[in-house]
Amino acid sequence: MPRQMPRLDVELSAQVQSAIAIVRAGEIARTCTDPVVRSQWTPTRIEALYELAYLRAFIAWESCLEALFYRSLCGFASRAGKEMLIAGLAGVAPSGYYRTIADAETAVCGSGYALWYVDRIIPRCTQFLQSGAGFPNRQATVLASNRARLKHFEAVRHRIAHDHSDARRKFDAATIFFAGRTYASSRPGRFLADRDASTPPRRWLDAALTELVGLSGQMV
Repeated sequence: MPRQMPRLDVELSAQVQSAIAIVRAGEIARTCTDPVVRSQWTPTRIEALYELAYLRAFIAWESCLEALFYRSLCGFASRAGKEMLIAGLAGVAPSGYYRTIADAETAVCGSGYALWYVDRIIPRCTQFLQSGAGFPNRQATVLASNRARLKHFEAVRHRIAHDHSDARRKFDAATIFFAGRTYASSRPGRFLADRDASTPPRRWLDAALTELVGLSGQMV
């Protein structure tokens, strides 16, 4: 029996909820009856909490993708089935898979490190994992099907981390894609604290992170 992929989606969900709890704590403090406490939580500081929560959750999303990929190279089976490696890969054990996660990491990035953005992961899946009849390559399929949205989610992450013009431009394109508008000063916290058009409306922070958790659930 192949080793079963751990429920990385459940772990990601817990980390997302932990990040969102940071925002909820700030929102509660902002409505505190103590005027001194309330005065400390300006809109700008609340927006900063939204940015921190998103960044922490997005890092957890990338860690989830990394864990999923390396375990696939070691023969862990997702609910969609067991991935098959490309024939002839260096360092593969007699079982046809890498013996340990450390071996898989070395095969992928040597002594360096790998980035886990969607446009890096899809080619990496193609390089290491077979696709076609009987070979699900589930991670690549799910990510490719949602590539446009994931690129925009990445743009929100990059805007939190970077202040250069390219980050602002791509962030504005992302908010137009999601919300149909741009936000003053290209502030990601303003977007994440805004509400979407769902019924009932949700904060964009909740909507975005719920979607990422849902995608992880399709891959484990």
